[in-house]
Amino acid sequence: MEYEIVLQIFSGGFLGETVLYETVEQKLNSVLPRLPVKKVIMGWSPGTTLYEKTAAFLAKKEIEFYLWLPVFSETGMIRAQSPLADFRGSVPERAVGHKNEDFSFCCPNDPQNLRNVIDIFEREFAGTPFTGVFLDKIRYPSFAQGQKSVFTCFCPHCQAKYRNENFDSDRLKDALSAPAPSPLGITAYRGNGAYSFEDNSISKFFALKAAFIFEGLKELCQYFRGKNLKIGFDVFAPFLSVFTGQDLPLLSGLCDFMKPMMYRITNAPAGLPFELEALLRETNGPMDSKKRLMYDFLGLDPDKKDVDLAFVVNEAVNLASSTACPVYPGIEINRIKNLAEVHPDYIEGTVRAYARAGIRSFVLSWDLLNAPPENIERVIDVIDG
Repeated sequence: MEYEIVLQIFSGGFLGETVLYETVEQKLNSVLPRLPVKKVIMGWSPGTTLYEKTAAFLAKKEIEFYLWLPVFSETGMIRAQSPLADFRGSVPERAVGHKNEDFSFCCPNDPQNLRNVIDIFEREFAGTPFTGVFLDKIRYPSFAQGQKSVFTCFCPHCQAKYRNENFDSDRLKDALSAPAPSPLGITAYRGNGAYSFEDNSISKFFALKAAFIFEGLKELCQYFRGKNLKIGFDVFAPFLSVFTGQDLPLLSGLCDFMKPMMYRITNAPAGLPFELEALLRETNGPMDSKKRLMYDFLGLDPDKKDVDLAFVVNEAVNLASSTACPVYPGIEINRIKNLAEVHPDYIEGTVRAYARAGIRSFVLSWDLLNAPPENIERVIDVIDG
């Protein structure tokens, strides 16, 4: 089984500075002759020149080129959007992230928010010969933005949908305030993001959120398929996905590949230890009990700072066996002080563990341009070896 590598390049946010094409070309020329790269993902700064030149460069090498495009966050920077609403009708706080990312999520049930994505694509990117689009932020906020952000949305659009589904939001409020030894009254983890809860109002709420995300993405994907574009999805790790409204096996039927963000040592949004800690912090109950039970459900060691490699690999293997599209785990290669302390030995251990489990397709995340040379060299050494 041969390796298949996908590169991810952050060109800048909607309002940030765009990287120069020469910088991108130089970096690609340094790695493409030495890595089996099949796809390059780049975005999402506006403009055409960078993408047109990159598309021409990659076409000569028969490498697919995907536009990295956020959906339910970031678009509010350049388009009016209707935000999420919590139980009280208030807008949740945004997460603290990269300076070029806003993390202000919008409601997936408001048609205008979907039209914004299409409008941005048509105005800024439609003229470039992309192979496909790589859709990011296809979710609700996680616990990193607090419990109030997770238990959204309660805007008029969503309230109408809840009524149609006979969903009782007052019962959900009661369930969240009730004492429970485990986070949200979880009683078991069944794999691929599926949990059992003591109160079915919580499980029904997350199921509805997943249905709303799916419905919105289905509409967007129909639009992009009409443009003869392939589609990739950026998604949370399976055991975290349910809390953000992502049913990964269901979503896999809409895309050509998905990249679960298996960021095992990243202390930032989507990083596994960061998100797991936020889940524990933002739910009711005594911390010692919550942590012990949650780690027991997942099969993790509560005394380890980082999420176990064996657990992460098993999550990816189980997901790949239940999806309708290929699964390319996202592996950190960039290094950011205090956020992503990624070094060559970590990369080697991760790649080798995946390979032993039969997974040899990866997305090197999340930004090739900021990856230390020694990290890239170690990827090359492992694959060559």
